[in-house]
Amino acid sequence: MNKSLVIILLVAVVIALFATRQYFHQRRENADNDAAPRRDVRVEVTAKRDWLSPNRRSRQREQIPVEDRKYEAYFKPLNGGAMIKLNLEQRAYDELAKGQQGILSVKGSRFIAFAVQDATQKQ
Repeated sequence: MNKSLVIILLVAVVIALFATRQYFHQRRENADNDAAPRRDVRVEVTAKRDWLSPNRRSRQREQIPVEDRKYEAYFKPLNGGAMIKLNLEQRAYDELAKGQQGILSVKGSRFIAFAVQDATQKQ
């Protein structure tokens, strides 16, 4: 067998293994999120971030100026605990402001909603 053919087959097998691993990881994460109970946590928005999510090769990027964006926000629980980082949709991201306090609803690692708490409701 030709040496270059063996290398190409080996690379193809490695790519297939990594793709299969990623597929099952995503399925497991989605199943865990679906099975998790909904939690409501009092939090403060500590930071938010958006960035371009390039899913095109460089030549395509030159021809198509519109790119997808990814949005995430960081929340600090008011009763203590670890920082919570969540991926958001644009609509939810735009409604958040740094320093806002409110009730964060999550299901596993999936963002559900954020309800701003008024200053009159604080206790």
